[in-house]
Amino acid sequence: MYADLHIHSHYSDSTRSPEEIVKKARELGIDLLCVSDHNTTASYNELIPLCKANQIKLIRGAEISTSFENKEFHVLAYDFNFEDTDIIDICKQGETVFADIDLELIKMMSVDYKEISIEDFNSYNRNLKNGGWKGFDYLKSKNLVIDVPSFFKLISDYNIKPKNSFPSIDHVINVIHQANGKAVIAHIGETMRNNLFEIEPRLKTLKSMGADGFECYYTTHTEETTNALIDFCQKNNMLITVGNDDHGGFNNRANVIYEMGAIKVDFSKLNLKDIEILS
Repeated sequence: MYADLHIHSHYSDSTRSPEEIVKKARELGIDLLCVSDHNTTASYNELIPLCKANQIKLIRGAEISTSFENKEFHVLAYDFNFEDTDIIDICKQGETVFADIDLELIKMMSVDYKEISIEDFNSYNRNLKNGGWKGFDYLKSKNLVIDVPSFFKLISDYNIKPKNSFPSIDHVINVIHQANGKAVIAHIGETMRNNLFEIEPRLKTLKSMGADGFECYYTTHTEETTNALIDFCQKNNMLITVGNDDHGGFNNRANVIYEMGAIKVDFSKLNLKDIEILS
């Protein structure tokens, strides 16, 4: 049985609907999946019955933006209470940070580009099929960005700083636990450029903060990073997960393809102890 526990839908920044995700999983022979949208669980009203109808096992989850050592780190929250008010609040906090960045960028750019304005942006309805997020989709519709790197170049060029910060990683881990969930640190290899001298000491720190596991198998992890993460998790009896970070092609780069099935890992290589799997 193959698993992919890090997939995005168009409820965050993918081009794919829940129905399209389930169809793709069936085609690829993926038997267990988790849609871990950024700071939202909106896909699950559609996803749960779709998975049941297609005999695909499902873990409930979300990817939550956090702050750790002045960097943005992502935590995969698995099998938590979706109605927990503290989880809902930290997800809203993450969404607010991104929304504020969009607004500030549009405001600054409107001085230089007469074809855009805050009023026009506020009335703009994002096309979910395009993937991405509102600010990106709006600027792309004006031919002012072509891809994700060009959007973030504008953020840098205009020196856009978020008004508020993401919640701290230790706070998010505690909130996930209070909501009876598991906290798995996402793609630490990609976040830290597969630098094991930087990664390895932080594994102990994150474990001491309460992290339940690591996303060991990931699209851009080197073999050395993957093996180091697996070794650490096995020695400490921590969760071992796999994810391709599929966004329906939206986040693909010239040298990296984030697609379901790019990394296929047999269920037997994972450690998903105490995580409820919906049949």
